[in-house]
Amino acid sequence: MSLTLTLATLRRLALATLAAASMAALAASQEVNLDQLLSQAVERHQAGDLEGAAALYERILREAPNAALVRSNLGAVYARLGRNDEAIAQYRQALAREDDAAIRYNLAIALQRAGRIPEALAEGTRVVAATPGNRDAILLLADCHSQMGEFEKVADLLRPLAAQHPEDKAVAHLLGTALIGLGRTADAEAVLNPLFREDTPEAHVLLATLHAQRQDWARARQEAELARKANPALPLASFLYGLGLMNDVNDWAGAEAAFRKELEVNPTHFETNLLLGNLLRTNGNYEEALRYIQRAAKLRGDDLDVKYSLGTVYVSLGRMEEARPLLGAVVAAFPDHIQSHTQLAILFARLGLAAESQREREIVARLQKASETNGFQNVRESLSGVLGQPAPKK
Repeated sequence: MSLTLTLATLRRLALATLAAASMAALAASQEVNLDQLLSQAVERHQAGDLEGAAALYERILREAPNAALVRSNLGAVYARLGRNDEAIAQYRQALAREDDAAIRYNLAIALQRAGRIPEALAEGTRVVAATPGNRDAILLLADCHSQMGEFEKVADLLRPLAAQHPEDKAVAHLLGTALIGLGRTADAEAVLNPLFREDTPEAHVLLATLHAQRQDWARARQEAELARKANPALPLASFLYGLGLMNDVNDWAGAEAAFRKELEVNPTHFETNLLLGNLLRTNGNYEEALRYIQRAAKLRGDDLDVKYSLGTVYVSLGRMEEARPLLGAVVAAFPDHIQSHTQLAILFARLGLAAESQREREIVARLQKASETNGFQNVRESLSGVLGQPAPKK
C-alpha cells in the first residue's frame, strides 16, 4: 500500500475539495494556483525533496483544510522526515474527514515507528476489519503482537497466510520467530527451512534465534556476528550478538555496545530496552537506565521483569512512592522473590516505616536460609548418587 498519492489523484481530490469549499477564495487569489502547487508538491515528494514537498502541502492545506488525502500525503512526508508525532496528527485529522483504510494503515505504521505499539495495534485491527486479507495490514498486526510478546496471536494471524503463500519470506520470518518464542522449535524449523537454505543475513539471524532458544550461546553469537557483518542495520542481529556476548563469554561491556547498536535500528525492541536498562542500572547509571526501562514498560507494562526493574531504579533514584506498587506487584505474584523483598526493605526504611522494613528483612533472611538449605540438600543428593556408583576402573 503506497504512502504517496499519484499526481492525478491529488489533482482530482484537491479540485473536488475546492469545488465544495474554497473555489471562490482561491479564484480571487492571483498568487495561488492550486493545480500547479499540487504538481510541484508531488514532484518534490517523489524526487525526495521532502522539506520542499512539506512546505507546498502545508500551503495547499491552508487554502483547503478539508482535503483529507492531501493531509495524508503531508503525514507521509513528516513520517519520512522522522517527525512521527506530526505525522500522526496529520493522519488523525485526515481520518476525521474521511475514514479511509489506506490512511488508517499509514497511521498505524507511524504509531508503530513511534513506539506506541498498543495504539498501532488498535488502528491495524481496524484496517484488517475493513480490508480482510490485506497482507501488509496483517503483517503489521503480527509484528505489533510480536513486540508485545503475544506470540500465540502472531501464529494465529499468520498460519492462514503461510498456508496460502508458503513462498512469502516475510510471513515465514514472523511466523517462525513467533513459534520460536512459543518454544515450538520443531514447528519453527519446518516453517523456516526454506529460508535457512539461503546464505543471507536474515537466515543467520533466524539461526541465531534458534540457537539462543536452545541456549547454545556460542553458536548464537557466531550466527549473529555473521549477520552483523553482512548487514549491520538488520534488526535483531546486534541484540542476538549482545546476548551471545553476555552468556557465552561474559563480555558485559561488549553486550552494552551491541544493545545500543540494536536500538539505533530497532528502537522499540522490548528485550533490548529492558536488558540495556538493567545493565546500566547494575553499573549505577540510574537516570539513563530509567529511559530504556520506561520504553520497555510502554510495550509490556504488565511484565513482572519490567515492574521489578522499574521499581528497583525508582528506589535507587529515591522515588519511593512510585517504586512501592511495582515491587508489591512482584511479591504478590512471586512471594519468594528475594530481590524484591530486599528492595522493599530498603524502600520502607527510607520512608521511615521501621516495622514494615523489619518484616521485609525477616522475609529475606527466611528465604535465604531456605535457599541455602535447598542447596545443601541438592549437594547431598548429588553426593549420594556419586557414592552409590562403583569406583572408576584404573
